Amino acid sequence: MEKFKTVKELNDKATELKNAGDLSELIKLAEESGLEKEDAEDYMDSDDPEDCLCNATMAAIAKLKLEEQDLHLESQLKDWKDFIVQMLTDYPVDHDGEDRDTLANAVFNPDKKLLDVLAAGLKLSSENRIEVDKRIIQAARLPESAAFIGMCGRDDLKKIIQDYYLGKQV
Repeated sequence: MEKFKTVKELNDKATELKNAGDLSELIKLAEESGLEKEDAEDYMDSDDPEDCLCNATMAAIAKLKLEEQDLHLESQLKDWKDFIVQMLTDYPVDHDGEDRDTLANAVFNPDKKLLDVLAAGLKLSSENRIEVDKRIIQAARLPESAAFIGMCGRDDLKKIIQDYYLGKQV
């Protein structure tokens, strides 16, 4: 599978395939990029010269979907990935003056990996371990070893995501 550094490169390849009338390769490109077959079909059927296969947010969410599948995410880690998707769809609601595609283009960048964000969140959770009151552990009928749990709140996770994708490496 071809790795694209930018959403523009992905869309340029899609345009090339569309202009060649190669729907099967366009579908393959879309699916390998985490997009839906219907995205490729809709793009192929469009007569609007302004249309493209996907926008930056779609491409970023598709990349995250592929990474989620590769990492077999479940539970809390899947929730963290979904929080990034939420940030992508809400962005730049609380980031006045920034281009709407800033975060999406950063997430799409193949040099940036969901794995690194999840690892940073997990590390922070481990560092923030607390001891749960033994009465809660007993009421839950859990072993005493379950008394120590790690936490990473949404604000901390948001900072990790922004620092990693938009700023300093975590």
